[in-house]
Amino acid sequence: MTTRMGLLAAAGFAAMVAASPAQAAPTLIGSFSGNECGAGGFSNCYAYQNGTTSSGQTGGGSPSIFKKNSDGSTDTSTLFSTINGSEFLITYTAGTNTLSFTYTPGAGDPVIHYFAINQANQTHLYYDAAAITSGTIALTPLFPNNPGWSHITFFDTGATAVPEPATWAMMIGGFAAMGFALRRRPKVAVTYA
Repeated sequence: MTTRMGLLAAAGFAAMVAASPAQAAPTLIGSFSGNECGAGGFSNCYAYQNGTTSSGQTGGGSPSIFKKNSDGSTDTSTLFSTINGSEFLITYTAGTNTLSFTYTPGAGDPVIHYFAINQANQTHLYYDAAAITSGTIALTPLFPNNPGWSHITFFDTGATAVPEPATWAMMIGGFAAMGFALRRRPKVAVTYA
């Protein structure tokens, strides 16, 4: 029995090592008219699976953390004191009408699961269950009559985050290790007088 538990613990550890987060392609989950943050502005903007809103919606949501405008100006959330904008590298290539970004989070920086791109009073919201760290978006299909972009907004994980594969593997490996440790513990005999 101990050999089986040892094999289970080894399998859990191997899964934990093999399950490193992979960068998948973010999915377009919504397109709508207007600015993603509406009248509430950047500081009160939250992303959800069904769109964005200016605070007020119940059920968590992912707050905005950083916004870059095409003129180079930025907005940074006061919710995350570690974010100063240097974590983001955003480039627009006019020849191909593409917008690319990389996000290199530092210690204490939030995980991104949503971002929105706005141009000509239209917004497109993207989501990925895995942490978003980079992306290249072709803008012509999104804004066929208006080349370029107005701004891009990134949103924190929020209350509805899905654990990444590495988190699940680590949890399973921990359970396997606990089971192994419990099986190896010596039995204590109890006597009654």
